[in-house]
Amino acid sequence: MEHHDHPAPELMIKQYLKIAYTLFGLTLLTVVASWNWVPQSWGEIGTSVHIGVGLLIAFVKAAMVVYIFMHIKFDNKFLRAFIFVPLFLLAVLSFALNVLGP
Repeated sequence: MEHHDHPAPELMIKQYLKIAYTLFGLTLLTVVASWNWVPQSWGEIGTSVHIGVGLLIAFVKAAMVVYIFMHIKFDNKFLRAFIFVPLFLLAVLSFALNVLGP
């Protein structure tokens, strides 16, 4: 088993707080994005924009949690590919099915 070099606990706490504040800000952005800010005249396209923005924010938050809180940052780059490539494909598929769907 491979040893991973982690930074000092003080640096990790600062990084965790930075990520927590960023996640909180993105959550507030999700709430703001859910308000009716797209003109009614856009119709179905407006709904797709709301869903697309919400999905984009959600996948950014998921990637941040996986990378930092699950310590993928300190793992092998090959392992990161096995995590982030499927997450990216899930994001593309979700976007395609929900926003560009029938």
